[in-house]
Amino acid sequence: MTAQNPGRTAAARVLHIITGLNTGGAETALCRLLETLRSPAFEHIVVALGPPGSLSGRVGAAAELHHLRMNAARPRPADLWRLRRIVRMSAPDVVHGWMYHANIAATLATVGLGLPLVWGIRQSLDDLAKEKPLTRLVIGGGARVSRRPQQILYNSAVSARQHETAGYDATRTRVIPNGFDTEVFRPDAANRMRIRQQLALPDDALLIGLVARVHPVKDHTNFLRAAGLFAADCPQAHFVLVGDGADADNPTLSGPISEMNLRNRVHLCGRRTDIQIIDAALDIGSCSSRGEAFPNAIGEAMACAVPCVATDVGDVSQIIGDTGVVVPASDAPALAAGWARLAALGAPARRVLGLRARQRIIERYSLAAVSGRYADLYTSLIHQTMIKQG
Repeated sequence: MTAQNPGRTAAARVLHIITGLNTGGAETALCRLLETLRSPAFEHIVVALGPPGSLSGRVGAAAELHHLRMNAARPRPADLWRLRRIVRMSAPDVVHGWMYHANIAATLATVGLGLPLVWGIRQSLDDLAKEKPLTRLVIGGGARVSRRPQQILYNSAVSARQHETAGYDATRTRVIPNGFDTEVFRPDAANRMRIRQQLALPDDALLIGLVARVHPVKDHTNFLRAAGLFAADCPQAHFVLVGDGADADNPTLSGPISEMNLRNRVHLCGRRTDIQIIDAALDIGSCSSRGEAFPNAIGEAMACAVPCVATDVGDVSQIIGDTGVVVPASDAPALAAGWARLAALGAPARRVLGLRARQRIIERYSLAAVSGRYADLYTSLIHQTMIKQG
């Protein structure tokens, strides 16, 4: 167990319990929240159940950080005792779990302590059968004890409805969407040129991007099949894949790339920490997932003034609105047709559409506004607890 940035102030103390700190949507959302809700109003403690990950340094710079280095899927009694000890020693005003395993761990660690508890759920149930058996068991177990938290916080209205149907307590539901820093994610002509030069793209290249870790739910095979169909009719099309596993030695990608004759058209960039620079180089952003709640990648691309084509999962249609194209999941011809619609507009019209997309993110999903809703939630729970305690 490690700790960073100890000490406390009179600020409201929020203890976050999260499964791990490798790059992902929930982990990134936590980072943004920690960096926005700062002292003097808030002080944060983060407990990661697993070992250090790629985002541990970023979290440790913004909060007191502990790593329990445990198996979150199979916690031992001693692991839960260590977690409970940290909870008691930290004396938080609110405990916030992030994702299924951490929600259950937070529930067990706070029994009898009288602390307001928030569960964070940032996943859809579109593709529950694809989850590991133990994860499905945890999801079902969560439904049975879902009256324990004061609030169940979803980042997607669709996800909230799905979980309520699965038995999660509807009276606890609150939806707060993801927020985006539109000063970081913004159009940047210099970065656009630099990335396109690094990729050795022709001047007339139409660059379509997918930012997602390689995982069955992200459906990279669907993306690559669509790429093969689209590239046959659009010789200037190129595709860039970014995320964990998006590299040349991954057979999940190399097989379809060869099959679709895309070797010179697909650029595999692996994990990157400068997604905003990649996004600035795109002509079209994309999401090919068969299940999502609220995909960060679409909001980030839109904030960079990139119009998007995405599968109709989670809250995608609400995010994109009339600034892009929404297509059925697991339908490569439909995805390719969506790209073709935006390609046919031409560069000037796509720029106008991209600027509308950016404005939609600024108006509906700004980081400041979304973080303010978290602040209101924490403050309300603290106030309710003070009233109960007299």
